[in-house]
Amino acid sequence: MIYLVLTLGHIYPDYDFSAVQAHLFFQEEELESFKQMVDTYLPDASRQWAATNEGSSLLDSMTKAIDEVIKIRECDIYSYNPDSDADPVLEKGSIWSFNYFFYNRKLKRVVSFCCYCTSKLSGDDFLTGAGW
Repeated sequence: MIYLVLTLGHIYPDYDFSAVQAHLFFQEEELESFKQMVDTYLPDASRQWAATNEGSSLLDSMTKAIDEVIKIRECDIYSYNPDSDADPVLEKGSIWSFNYFFYNRKLKRVVSFCCYCTSKLSGDDFLTGAGW
């Protein structure tokens, strides 16, 4: 788990993850849970990807890219489900997010996949009144 927390620290250097507990990381049995999250939360992106990439699948393209770097079949896959008060993504005004880590012990590598949705109302223009 230490590698996952250290990875979070590199992704969000201004955020303190020293209090992150193990129960916030869930070891996934297989890649299917990651695929289901992508299919559930990114249908518009998947359609747009297919339209601009000769019908190829966004999910297949992403898993292929991740596999080239870290060999997915040799990885432990974790989802990270932080408490709302301990999530740096929520602090930026996100509506939802999901986080996965692919950890290859043999290669000593971690790939983080974080996806989140922000409201157009949470942008700087909304907060400052600009653009009205």
